[in-house]
Amino acid sequence: MKKKSAKDLQNIIAIVYDFDGTLAPGNMQEETIFREYGIDKRKFWAKSRALVRQKGYESTLAYLRLLISDPVFKERPLDRKTLKRLATQLPYYPGVTQGYFRQLTSFMNKIPEVREWGITVEHYIISSGLSELLDGASIRKHFKKIYACEYDYENGRPVFPKLVINDTNKTQFLFRINKGKLELSEGINQHMPAGKRRIPFANMIYIGDGVTDVPSMTVMNKSGGHAIAVYDPNGKVPREVKKMIAEKRAEHFAPADFRRGSLLIKILHRTLKQIIHSISFRLSSRRSSDWVRRHW
Repeated sequence: MKKKSAKDLQNIIAIVYDFDGTLAPGNMQEETIFREYGIDKRKFWAKSRALVRQKGYESTLAYLRLLISDPVFKERPLDRKTLKRLATQLPYYPGVTQGYFRQLTSFMNKIPEVREWGITVEHYIISSGLSELLDGASIRKHFKKIYACEYDYENGRPVFPKLVINDTNKTQFLFRINKGKLELSEGINQHMPAGKRRIPFANMIYIGDGVTDVPSMTVMNKSGGHAIAVYDPNGKVPREVKKMIAEKRAEHFAPADFRRGSLLIKILHRTLKQIIHSISFRLSSRRSSDWVRRHW
């Protein structure tokens, strides 16, 4: 009998993260580019908002334009080499670089159903930050795919944004993960039966921190997935996070502490167990049905 593929079994779990405020404190541009170039963040974001207000720019495109057209960047362009170097300066929340991914794998491997059904976990990032920064990040190796804003380059200089990710179009990339069509060259609008999708939404966990994550969390909740809101462990629970919980955008909330034994890790473990048991039940039922059909 032909061995079933992972796509047939639907035994992959996806954990999808925002980046700024989720895996890392602050804003990636401020923590790297602004410091390198001596940029006043208040003035920069004021210019960005002015483009939105006065010229009708989409907010993400506004900041991407400034990173090309502002005088400091005309004099010293943000080439890939610079961004890769600056990526080493990215800060992270506790635990992210101190064993979180390894410990999650260890947790999974101790669950009998994981071994029985070959269940695996894949990690993804969907961010309005810069792809070139994230590609140079120390945690890049842990991610199956990273989606973030990206420039086209000519003679080493960024000339135009070729990929823009904002709060609403983030949902497109959830469907790419869901359908297994990870490359932008692959269309995702064609209907695909639920049973043929590589990672069902029920097997997906989205982790985000603010209002820009609301559309993605809404898709997750409406499609049977899971959403967790996080916030800076050094501060109080933000109003935005309280609102996401009150409006049932997210199921759980916790400080963005990725260390062993933290509340976030306990929530993740519980959610993973729930998904694993659901996969195991479905595949066990399918195996029983197959046996009956063969022997009836």
